[in-house]
Amino acid sequence: MSNNYTLGRGEIHFGQYRTGTQVPRGERYLGNSPELGFSAEQENLDHYNSDRGVRIKDESVILQLDYNGSFITDNISPQNLAMFFLGTQTLESTAGSTADTESFVDVELGTSYQLGTSTTQPSGVRDVENVALTVGATPLVIDVDYTIDMALGRFTLLDTATVVADTDTVDVTYDVKASTRQRIISKSDTIEGSLRFLAYNPAGDDIDYFMPWVKITPSGDFQLKSDEWQQLPFDLEVLKKGTLESIYMDGRAYVPA
Repeated sequence: MSNNYTLGRGEIHFGQYRTGTQVPRGERYLGNSPELGFSAEQENLDHYNSDRGVRIKDESVILQLDYNGSFITDNISPQNLAMFFLGTQTLESTAGSTADTESFVDVELGTSYQLGTSTTQPSGVRDVENVALTVGATPLVIDVDYTIDMALGRFTLLDTATVVADTDTVDVTYDVKASTRQRIISKSDTIEGSLRFLAYNPAGDDIDYFMPWVKITPSGDFQLKSDEWQQLPFDLEVLKKGTLESIYMDGRAYVPA
């Protein structure tokens, strides 16, 4: 029999359980995953015969067997971000509005301000137009007193401003375009479901792995800024679901000769 020397490659698919159940949704491909691995930890209860001479082990029973794992994906999708932050991913729709007004009191030159923040919209509005800034009845001049990022809904008071000074109150009027954007909100939800690894090895037999019940938790650093591709690291805890076994490993089907 020849050796099965294997260079591992493959895809991770996760079927997250529907809320309050152990029924998975359809399996979602998590995207490119540079790493996936598992470890097994076993705890035994040993028995020794102590009647004569040197104690000899004459029995050993497994008390505990844990399967754990970890994986990394560099697919920074909204769904994967929500999984890393144990939260939710939705499409946030904003209705268009006109002539919205805000007052920013006790301003400081050289600082930036976000339009449209509230308890229901803590990160503010996006995609604004027709922005006008005033101090009292005096309008501020763009690129002289301030700059504006319409896409992000942020304005910056310039250090060289002439109309506005520190501690002034700046009144802003603006329109908001109707738009939709992705939104991920961090929470403390438990991420559970089934996990499937489909092997596509350049060398070695393809063996697929299926785990009916895993818990996924974020693990390690997620670098928002670096000279490397962003990566999301996760830990896996493999659990036993009812009468099913923890892990199923299947080779590819073939027709016997």
